[in-house]
Amino acid sequence: MSDERIEEDLQAYAGHVRRTAVIPPAERIRRQAGLRRRRRATALAFTGVLAAAGVVGIPLALVPASPSVPAGPMASASPTVSAAPSPSATPPPSSTVESDLTQLTAIGIDLGTGVLLDVADDGLDLFLEARDDGSVDFTGTPRSRSTTMELRPAQVTARNRVVIMPPSHIGSCVTDTPGSALTLAPCVPGDESQTWRIVPAGDSGQFELEGRYGIIHVGDRGITADGSGRTGLQTIIADR
Repeated sequence: MSDERIEEDLQAYAGHVRRTAVIPPAERIRRQAGLRRRRRATALAFTGVLAAAGVVGIPLALVPASPSVPAGPMASASPTVSAAPSPSATPPPSSTVESDLTQLTAIGIDLGTGVLLDVADDGLDLFLEARDDGSVDFTGTPRSRSTTMELRPAQVTARNRVVIMPPSHIGSCVTDTPGSALTLAPCVPGDESQTWRIVPAGDSGQFELEGRYGIIHVGDRGITADGSGRTGLQTIIADR
C-alpha cells in the first residue's frame, strides 16, 4: 500500500472519531477524579489501622461488631402449670396399735361386752359403779346401767392392757387418781391414767386391776387408799 493511501485512511478515521466521539463535560470529569482520590485516601487509612493493630498485638476479634437487630419480638415462654395431685380414692390404713389380750380371753375374762366388775369371794355384791357426779367406786349393789362396764383393748403395745368404758357415759373412760375413788374423764387413746393392766390370778378368771397409781384394793365401803381390803376381781356378764 502506498503512503498516500495510508495517509488518506488515517484522515478518514480521524474524521470519523471527531464525528462520533462524545467528550464528557468538564464538571463530570472533575467529580470522578475527586471520588477516585477519596477512595484512595480511605484505602490508605484502613491499611494504616491494620498495620498499627499488628504492631501492638490487638486482636481484630476485640473490635465490637455492630449490634444485630432482631427480626421480631421474642415470644414469652408460657409458665408451666403442674397438675394438682388427685385425691386418693381410699384413706391410708390406720396405724393404731392395740394391746394383745389373748391371755385374758383364754382364762375366761369377758372382753368387749357389758360386764359387772365384782369383788371376788367377798360374799357381797359390790360392783364398780359410774355415778352421776363423775366419781367411780365399788359401791354399786344392784345390776343396773350405772354398774355396767366394758373392757376394751388399750391403744398401747404392752400386753393385757384395757380401758374401762361405762355405756352410761359415752365417750368417757374410768381414770385412775391418787385418792381412793376413781373418776370419769374423756377418753384419750394411750393415756396412762386410763390404761389398766389386768393381772391374772391363776386360771380361774380372777384378776387384779392395776392402774397408774397401783393395784386397786376394795374394802366394805369401796376403794381404799391405805392398801387394805381385797384385790381379787372377776367379770360377770351384765345381762344374765
